[in-house]
Amino acid sequence: MNSLINTLMNDLKKLTETSITHIVSYSGGLGSAITADMVIKKYGVDNVILLFADTLVEDQDLYRFNNDLIGRLGCRFIRIAEGRTPWQVFNDRRYIGNTRVDPCSEVLKRKFIKKWIFENFTPINCVIWIGIDSTEEHRLKPVIVKNKPYVYRSILIENNVFLTTEYKNRWCDINNIRIPRLYDYGFAHNNCGGFCVKAGLAQFKKLYEYLPDIYLENEMQEELLMRTHPRTKPFLRKQVKGVLRYMTMKEYRLKYLDSLTDDESLDFGGCGCAL
Repeated sequence: MNSLINTLMNDLKKLTETSITHIVSYSGGLGSAITADMVIKKYGVDNVILLFADTLVEDQDLYRFNNDLIGRLGCRFIRIAEGRTPWQVFNDRRYIGNTRVDPCSEVLKRKFIKKWIFENFTPINCVIWIGIDSTEEHRLKPVIVKNKPYVYRSILIENNVFLTTEYKNRWCDINNIRIPRLYDYGFAHNNCGGFCVKAGLAQFKKLYEYLPDIYLENEMQEELLMRTHPRTKPFLRKQVKGVLRYMTMKEYRLKYLDSLTDDESLDFGGCGCAL
């Protein structure tokens, strides 16, 4: 009798697990790509969806990486797009995002992803996986709490995975996928074409060095928005003679690009836009 009950319980557990869709909140970066690989290996390719919210300003190599990844993993891939770029969101809000407030990721990522999940799944038939590793465990709890009753998890944290550069490179080699070029250039993330209002001065120096056309395009968008809405303030900030100053991308490029302090040279800032 006990053997029969155990068999029935195991069958019920398997049925429950296979009826759940595992949604990987996929950014186009290696953290969420490795998350997708691990979730598929644990729960099966037929039960996994990669959900990608496109900001429409992504690096072109991100789409190549997406295609390579899907070809390798074979799971369902869903691309959604709100329809605006970050600068169009800033224009509509009459406010440029910065390190403290990011209307771009609020509108184009967080709220839009949640809306799609809410419209397509109930809390009892899906789990959402996010690509943060064991060094970012402090970020997971607030995500879990504020998204209840939906269940958010991190398979990287659950398996104590620390995504070092060596780990990422080795994963790409094993899976025969070329690493996204932004990582090769030294960017910490593969999002928004290397531009991010939450990034630090070092990232914008790198953006101008490796992708000057992208830098100048964003510089032009900033100038246009500030002419349209004269009360709008720029988002870059730098200590100049002991005083914290906010400055435009153009001023930074022309005056301060090659005069970063040691601390500023290490300031790439954070992303985490989907959280």
